[in-house]
Amino acid sequence: MKSLRHSGPRAARAAGHGCAGGEPVNNPVKVRIRDRVALVTLALPPANALTPEVRRALVGTMDCVAGDPGVGAAVLLAEGQIFSSGPDIREGGSGGDGPTLAEVCARIEAMPVPVVAALQGLALGGGAELALAAHYRLAAPEVRLGFPEITLGLVPGAGATQRLPRAVGAGTALGLLLSGRPVDAETARKSGLLDGVVTGHLATGAHSYATALIAEGQGPRPLSGDRSRLVDGEGFLAAVARARTAAEGTPGPAAARIVDSVEAALLLPFEAGLAFEAAARAQCRESPEAVALAHLFLAERRISPRLLASAGHRREVAAPAGQAVVDRLRQALDAALQALRAEGSPPERIVHALGLLGVGEAVPSASVAPETAALARRLTAALMVEGARIVEAREVERAADIDVLAIYGLGLARSSGGPMRAAQTMGLLALKQEMEVWAATRPELWTPPRLMLQAIKFAGGFDEVTVRPAATADAVPETTNAGP
Repeated sequence: MKSLRHSGPRAARAAGHGCAGGEPVNNPVKVRIRDRVALVTLALPPANALTPEVRRALVGTMDCVAGDPGVGAAVLLAEGQIFSSGPDIREGGSGGDGPTLAEVCARIEAMPVPVVAALQGLALGGGAELALAAHYRLAAPEVRLGFPEITLGLVPGAGATQRLPRAVGAGTALGLLLSGRPVDAETARKSGLLDGVVTGHLATGAHSYATALIAEGQGPRPLSGDRSRLVDGEGFLAAVARARTAAEGTPGPAAARIVDSVEAALLLPFEAGLAFEAAARAQCRESPEAVALAHLFLAERRISPRLLASAGHRREVAAPAGQAVVDRLRQALDAALQALRAEGSPPERIVHALGLLGVGEAVPSASVAPETAALARRLTAALMVEGARIVEAREVERAADIDVLAIYGLGLARSSGGPMRAAQTMGLLALKQEMEVWAATRPELWTPPRLMLQAIKFAGGFDEVTVRPAATADAVPETTNAGP
């Protein structure tokens, strides 16, 4: 089905059905029945985040719909401009006081009646995984659908590595999962990810589609039971081998583990493949890269627009405040480089150390000499010292702002999380002891700053330290529990 055209909605008939009506006004999932079709709506705009409350409500609603003999199909919709951006990154759909996102997807896929996902705006991460759990997928023309977990150093956690290859084949699935870039509706339709694109009113078009499924006697169509895209095992494994080669040398374990998980979709039964994916995600979640990328993701959303400005779909360092900070960081980096050269460090080692930071040609971690890693530590420490001074001077609100500006202004690798986070990953106490040695010859570069001394006292490091507002230059750091 290429395109469906529908105009406006018709009046709903909800009263008298067991799953519709009588809901709390603030219920994050709404349901109404119309012509034997249950319209299940995520009602937590603007992002329709899949919080524990939403996941719990979704499972309860699906249970109710499954038990209603008057329902012949269900449509999964969302209020607002976005279908769903998935769970909160800090919570990750791991359960908490509600079901995991993987459990929600399993419940949707196991429905005894066909479930149609109707997508608008953005369907990303967990939102896209909800769509994969449905039996049929429709979308508005402007939809953008993707799996950005790789950009956070993670493997998807609700079955994407198992369902996506069954929907679009190994090559296309690996391309989507390893790039993290969303695709438009027409591209998704051509790949087999969507069954149709609705031109006009999305809910009405999806309702008509579901009604036709009932009339034609079409039942559920779970991807878990579809192996048609797995028949060509040789072609599947060839796509996996190409992706595995391309993933070599990428920072962190996520890319390699995504490839492994997609391979498991071919080699393992579906439930075992889900377990494989869950174990891969758990491994990645504890990696330094994933911790750093999550830190940066949150920091980008908290930083002041006076430091980082939006330009269309891009963000860039803002002048003059943000640029002034970047200039100071660049000067600190240049001074540290001059100091290393004066000590006689080989130029190629210095170049490789810059590559480790992301400034320059990347160096595969497996080939990094200990001496090169040591130089990278000294460069990171110099940036951290200057960053701490900027925080102490109240030129930024928090240490994480330094990380964001260093990424955007100096080109440091995102997987480092920025110099403040990178220093924390190295271990602040051990780094302090090294810096005291380096400071013997260059105290202006490597003397441990006051902010660092405070951060050492707390498990959260720099995230738990701010600077007390004061009218004098002698202001000292104080602690806070503000979090990342």
